[in-house]
Amino acid sequence: MVSKVVFTWQLLMICLICTITHAVAQPGKADVNGITIAYEAFGDKSREAIILIQGTGATLLHYPETLCERLASEGFYVIRFDNRDAGLSTHLDSLGQPDWGKIGPFIGTCKQAPLPYTLADMAADVTGLMDALHIAKAHIAGASMGGAIAQLVAIHFPERVLSLASISATSGNPARVQGDEKAMAAMATPPPATSNQDSLANYLVNIYTTLGAVDDTSVLRARALQHIQQRNWDPAAVNRQIAAVLVGDNCDRRAQLAKIKVPVVVIHGDADPLVKADAGKEVAAAIPGATLCMIPGMGHDISLQFVDAIADCMITVAKKASHLQ
Repeated sequence: MVSKVVFTWQLLMICLICTITHAVAQPGKADVNGITIAYEAFGDKSREAIILIQGTGATLLHYPETLCERLASEGFYVIRFDNRDAGLSTHLDSLGQPDWGKIGPFIGTCKQAPLPYTLADMAADVTGLMDALHIAKAHIAGASMGGAIAQLVAIHFPERVLSLASISATSGNPARVQGDEKAMAAMATPPPATSNQDSLANYLVNIYTTLGAVDDTSVLRARALQHIQQRNWDPAAVNRQIAAVLVGDNCDRRAQLAKIKVPVVVIHGDADPLVKADAGKEVAAAIPGATLCMIPGMGHDISLQFVDAIADCMITVAKKASHLQ
């Protein structure tokens, strides 16, 4: 009888430890700016929030669960979400496909282009999600296109931002050093015209590896299949994001970045083949007091082996901002 009680007590302690050390993803959906945003939350919602913004075509899965758990274990309420036209968030098919011929002349001009929507609209989605979740201020982080969006949130909604983490992103300077031809070609290559999931997964894994992913192929393949099978993969919808990036991320933000007052960390991989390391250095140089966190060996992908390094950079700037409150 005593041994049975001890065993039961041990099981309870194991469960308690698991609860403490692993933040369970809490899925949800929120009505934002006339669309629905799908998200997952980790940690205690009474704590300061960290909002993670995805890159072009990426779903919330591209921020590994281990990263979200690590940030939550440091006392943050972590939100990862699907941008509009990605994952389980609203796909805006009613807006049609971009008219590339009409959009082309506007690239690099900073003039209003005939886009289905802009990066500024996507930045407003971030603050709209914060409103829906009753988050007054948050630490804003974004990767690639998400980094540009995060910068725009800090520029246009400074009262909502505690700190900024710009990951693998540019300053919008059209004259920046461009990515490697192979990486650019991979991003521009459409998926195969098939519904075969193995073929589609191979296509995505090729993109991941070309962009510098260093995880095992089995890990990348599992991510790709999860993306296809569980997050409503829709390459046609992503064209509207691409159009927003072509115009919005070729509009120089450096003068606006220079006015950001919150603590900032610029996280970049020195092996990034798509957004070269010099582009990250340019972002850091544009923002007074920004910290540059250059990660050796990292490409244009949040591979599992870099989770701790990325988390350390994010946690340092977030805690610096918290100290300043």
